Amino acid sequence: MAKFAEIISIEQQRTDQAQWNVIHLFKEGGFYRAYEWSAWLIAAITYNDEARQQSKDRKPLSVTRKKIRDSEDTFAFVGFPLNSVDKFIPNRTSFQAASDSQLDITIELAWDGDYTYDSLNEAFRKWKEEQPIQEPKTRRDESDAPSTSSHLSTSGIIADILAWPLEQKTPLENTMFISTLKQKIATLL
Repeated sequence: MAKFAEIISIEQQRTDQAQWNVIHLFKEGGFYRAYEWSAWLIAAITYNDEARQQSKDRKPLSVTRKKIRDSEDTFAFVGFPLNSVDKFIPNRTSFQAASDSQLDITIELAWDGDYTYDSLNEAFRKWKEEQPIQEPKTRRDESDAPSTSSHLSTSGIIADILAWPLEQKTPLENTMFISTLKQKIATLL
Protein backbone atom coordinates (compact mmCIF):
# COMPACT_ATOMS: atom_id res chain seq x y z
CA MET A 1 0.00 0.00 0.00
CA ALA A 2 1.29 3.44 -0.90
CA LYS A 3 1.87 5.96 1.86
CA PHE A 4 -0.49 8.89 2.16
CA ALA A 5 2.17 11.45 1.17
CA GLU A 6 2.96 9.41 -1.97
CA ILE A 7 -0.73 9.21 -2.88
CA ILE A 8 -1.21 12.96 -2.50
CA SER A 9 1.92 13.57 -4.58
CA ILE A 10 0.57 11.35 -7.36
CA GLU A 11 -2.77 13.16 -7.25
CA GLN A 12 -1.12 16.58 -7.49
CA GLN A 13 0.70 15.65 -10.71
CA ARG A 14 -2.17 16.65 -13.01
CA THR A 15 -0.73 19.53 -15.03
CA ASP A 16 0.06 17.23 -17.98
CA GLN A 17 -3.05 16.79 -20.14
CA ALA A 18 -2.46 13.03 -20.33
CA GLN A 19 -3.14 12.85 -16.56
CA TRP A 20 -6.40 14.82 -16.49
CA ASN A 21 -8.55 11.74 -17.07
CA VAL A 22 -6.57 9.09 -15.15
CA ILE A 23 -8.07 7.56 -12.02
CA HIS A 24 -5.51 6.19 -9.58
CA LEU A 25 -6.96 3.43 -7.40
CA PHE A 26 -5.07 2.24 -4.33
CA LYS A 27 -5.72 -1.20 -2.87
CA GLU A 28 -6.36 -1.02 0.86
CA GLY A 29 -7.41 -4.36 2.30
CA GLY A 30 -10.47 -5.58 0.41
CA PHE A 31 -11.18 -2.15 -1.05
CA TYR A 32 -9.95 0.26 -3.65
CA ARG A 33 -9.68 3.89 -2.63
CA ALA A 34 -9.40 6.91 -4.88
CA TYR A 35 -8.17 10.18 -3.44
CA GLU A 36 -8.57 13.83 -4.40
CA TRP A 37 -8.74 14.34 -8.21
CA SER A 38 -9.28 10.59 -8.79
CA ALA A 39 -12.15 10.60 -6.28
CA TRP A 40 -13.66 13.56 -8.12
CA LEU A 41 -13.36 11.76 -11.47
CA ILE A 42 -15.27 8.80 -10.05
CA ALA A 43 -17.88 10.63 -7.97
CA ALA A 44 -18.60 13.58 -10.29
CA ILE A 45 -17.73 12.28 -13.75
CA THR A 46 -18.14 8.49 -14.06
CA TYR A 47 -20.68 7.89 -11.30
CA ASN A 48 -22.72 11.08 -11.47
CA ASP A 49 -26.46 11.51 -10.87
CA GLU A 50 -27.34 11.10 -14.55
CA ALA A 51 -25.59 7.73 -14.76
CA ARG A 52 -27.21 6.64 -11.46
CA GLN A 53 -30.66 7.52 -12.81
CA GLN A 54 -30.03 5.36 -15.87
CA SER A 55 -29.32 2.41 -13.60
CA LYS A 56 -31.78 2.25 -10.72
CA ASP A 57 -29.78 -0.42 -8.86
CA ARG A 58 -26.91 2.00 -8.23
CA LYS A 59 -26.62 3.42 -4.75
CA PRO A 60 -25.10 6.85 -4.12
CA LEU A 61 -21.33 6.85 -3.80
CA SER A 62 -20.26 8.11 -0.40
CA VAL A 63 -17.47 10.71 -0.45
CA THR A 64 -15.40 11.22 2.68
CA ARG A 65 -13.52 14.46 3.31
CA LYS A 66 -11.20 14.73 6.30
CA LYS A 67 -8.68 17.16 7.71
CA ILE A 68 -5.03 16.27 7.31
CA ARG A 69 -3.47 15.69 10.72
CA ASP A 70 -1.79 18.79 12.16
CA SER A 71 -3.02 20.94 9.27
CA GLU A 72 -6.02 22.95 8.15
CA ASP A 73 -5.86 21.26 4.72
CA THR A 74 -8.32 18.52 3.81
CA PHE A 75 -8.41 15.52 1.51
CA ALA A 76 -11.32 13.70 -0.09
CA PHE A 77 -11.63 10.05 -1.02
CA VAL A 78 -14.08 7.37 -2.12
CA GLY A 79 -13.83 3.63 -1.65
CA PHE A 80 -15.49 0.49 -2.93
CA PRO A 81 -14.89 -3.30 -2.86
CA LEU A 82 -12.17 -4.71 -5.12
CA ASN A 83 -14.71 -6.58 -7.26
CA SER A 84 -16.79 -3.45 -7.99
CA VAL A 85 -14.55 -1.55 -10.42
CA ASP A 86 -16.96 -2.10 -13.34
CA LYS A 87 -19.84 -0.76 -11.28
CA PHE A 88 -18.14 2.48 -10.24
CA ILE A 89 -16.00 3.12 -13.32
CA PRO A 90 -18.02 1.73 -16.25
CA ASN A 91 -16.66 3.89 -19.11
CA ARG A 92 -12.95 3.29 -19.06
CA THR A 93 -10.67 3.34 -22.07
CA SER A 94 -7.65 1.64 -20.47
CA PHE A 95 -6.86 -0.31 -17.34
CA GLN A 96 -3.26 -0.69 -16.17
CA ALA A 97 -1.69 -2.09 -13.02
CA ALA A 98 0.86 0.47 -11.85
CA SER A 99 1.94 -1.83 -9.00
CA ASP A 100 0.54 -4.63 -6.83
CA SER A 101 -1.39 -2.04 -4.84
CA GLN A 102 -2.26 0.55 -7.52
CA LEU A 103 -4.42 0.54 -10.66
CA ASP A 104 -4.48 3.40 -13.15
CA ILE A 105 -7.67 3.69 -15.17
CA THR A 106 -8.11 6.11 -18.03
CA ILE A 107 -11.62 7.38 -18.74
CA GLU A 108 -13.14 9.59 -21.38
CA LEU A 109 -14.00 13.08 -20.22
CA ALA A 110 -17.43 13.99 -21.52
CA TRP A 111 -17.07 17.70 -20.92
CA ASP A 112 -19.16 20.38 -22.65
CA GLY A 113 -16.92 22.63 -24.73
CA ASP A 114 -13.19 23.12 -24.42
CA TYR A 115 -11.51 22.47 -21.14
CA THR A 116 -8.19 23.45 -19.69
CA TYR A 117 -6.28 22.38 -16.63
CA ASP A 118 -7.50 25.52 -14.86
CA SER A 119 -11.17 24.81 -15.65
CA LEU A 120 -10.89 21.17 -14.54
CA ASN A 121 -8.95 22.11 -11.42
CA GLU A 122 -11.58 24.72 -10.55
CA ALA A 123 -14.35 22.11 -11.00
CA PHE A 124 -12.43 19.69 -8.77
CA ARG A 125 -11.83 22.34 -6.07
CA LYS A 126 -15.51 23.36 -6.12
CA TRP A 127 -16.63 19.72 -5.82
CA LYS A 128 -14.22 19.12 -2.94
CA GLU A 129 -15.40 22.19 -1.03
CA GLU A 130 -19.02 20.98 -1.36
CA GLN A 131 -18.17 17.77 0.51
CA PRO A 132 -18.77 17.97 4.27
CA ILE A 133 -15.73 17.54 6.49
CA GLN A 134 -15.91 14.43 8.63
CA GLU A 135 -14.74 15.23 12.13
CA PRO A 136 -12.36 12.73 13.73
CA LYS A 137 -13.84 10.48 16.35
CA THR A 138 -12.11 10.79 19.67
CA ARG A 139 -13.91 7.81 21.08
CA ARG A 140 -16.39 5.32 19.76
CA ASP A 141 -19.68 6.98 18.90
CA GLU A 142 -22.43 5.26 20.89
CA SER A 143 -24.91 5.84 18.05
CA ASP A 144 -22.77 3.49 15.92
CA ALA A 145 -22.81 0.75 18.51
CA PRO A 146 -25.41 -2.00 18.49
CA SER A 147 -28.22 -1.22 20.87
CA THR A 148 -27.49 -2.27 24.43
CA SER A 149 -31.09 -3.12 25.16
CA SER A 150 -30.89 -6.19 22.92
CA HIS A 151 -27.54 -7.50 24.11
CA LEU A 152 -28.84 -10.66 25.73
CA SER A 153 -31.28 -12.00 23.14
CA THR A 154 -30.79 -13.71 19.80
CA SER A 155 -33.53 -11.63 18.19
CA GLY A 156 -31.85 -8.48 19.51
CA ILE A 157 -28.54 -9.47 17.94
CA ILE A 158 -30.28 -10.21 14.65
CA ALA A 159 -31.98 -6.80 14.82
CA ASP A 160 -28.56 -5.19 15.43
CA ILE A 161 -27.14 -6.93 12.36
CA LEU A 162 -30.06 -5.94 10.15
CA ALA A 163 -29.91 -2.32 11.32
CA TRP A 164 -26.14 -1.95 10.82
CA PRO A 165 -25.38 0.26 7.75
CA LEU A 166 -22.52 -1.94 6.51
CA GLU A 167 -21.93 -0.11 3.22
CA GLN A 168 -21.68 3.26 4.95
CA LYS A 169 -19.08 2.18 7.50
CA THR A 170 -15.33 1.84 7.24
CA PRO A 171 -13.71 -1.59 7.46
CA LEU A 172 -12.48 -0.71 10.95
CA GLU A 173 -15.99 0.23 12.12
CA ASN A 174 -17.34 -3.02 10.66
CA THR A 175 -14.63 -5.02 12.43
CA MET A 176 -15.45 -3.32 15.73
CA PHE A 177 -19.14 -4.08 15.16
CA ILE A 178 -18.38 -7.78 14.60
CA SER A 179 -16.24 -7.82 17.74
CA THR A 180 -19.14 -6.38 19.75
CA LEU A 181 -21.47 -9.00 18.29
CA LYS A 182 -19.06 -11.79 19.21
CA GLN A 183 -19.02 -10.57 22.81
CA LYS A 184 -22.83 -10.52 22.91
CA ILE A 185 -23.06 -14.02 21.44
CA ALA A 186 -20.54 -15.29 23.99
CA THR A 187 -22.80 -14.09 26.82
CA LEU A 188 -25.66 -16.15 25.37
CA LEU A 189 -23.67 -19.40 25.27
